[in-house]
Amino acid sequence: MLGLKEIVKVRIVDFCRADRPFVHADRILDFNVFIYIVSGEMRIWESGTEYVVGEENAFFLKKGLHHYGKHEIPEGTTWYYIHFHGGADDESVRRLSEYRPVPASGEFSEDDYDQYIKLPKLLRVESPKLIERKLEALTQLCKSSNDLRMAYLSYGTMELFFDLFNQERSRFGLDRGDIITRRIILYLEGNVSRKLSSAEISDHICMNYNYISGIFKEKTGMSIMEYHEKIRMNEAARLLRNSNMNVSEVSDRLGFGDPLYFSRVFKKVMGYSPSDYVKQSYFRV
Repeated sequence: MLGLKEIVKVRIVDFCRADRPFVHADRILDFNVFIYIVSGEMRIWESGTEYVVGEENAFFLKKGLHHYGKHEIPEGTTWYYIHFHGGADDESVRRLSEYRPVPASGEFSEDDYDQYIKLPKLLRVESPKLIERKLEALTQLCKSSNDLRMAYLSYGTMELFFDLFNQERSRFGLDRGDIITRRIILYLEGNVSRKLSSAEISDHICMNYNYISGIFKEKTGMSIMEYHEKIRMNEAARLLRNSNMNVSEVSDRLGFGDPLYFSRVFKKVMGYSPSDYVKQSYFRV
């Protein structure tokens, strides 16, 4: 589990070639290991499960778990590896959701970064040449005398891991919950200028509200009403930044009858009152 607000701490990046057959070491490490096989094959056991890592496969070994080999790794096998610290062991952390609303204001809050991705255990890389170029660049950087190489290695490694995560996520099609969630979001986005009731949403989707709200919460990490409130306040922030509308006009545009109530909701979601938010802007149109 890798957090968006984290930075992995790279120990080493290197390239290896097996000059003779050998069996993978029997060990428990206090850091994580990433392996990418360029040619050949490795068969690695971790906590009683065998993984066959073939050409153009990427593989993660988790710190603190027992891993070892039983079969020889063939002569001529080549691979890159990265040893790194970082990541969360607790899988109850908030997962990254592709459905979380992107701020229309162009600003992300600190809370937006408090999300984690689950890196795949074993995957086949779709763009092997690109991954190999990135790994070779990291390997050369690790051997360089650049006094910032630790930071460059860490950020480069994170970019590599995010690329692999996105690749694996794109392999899976939409399930029923995804389809329902996207239908709800389209409806919410089409009704930013007014408050919606649960009955209206239920009628539009033609499904029981308790059922669809449970699915929506599972997919987005937010209730339907929280999500709608968030995108409405994002739109309010955009109007405050990019127009000459005052707070009352923005409140009226978005269907709030009371500007004071609008201001309270805006501060709850955005962390600033509308007037303080405007003061932070470099300019207004």
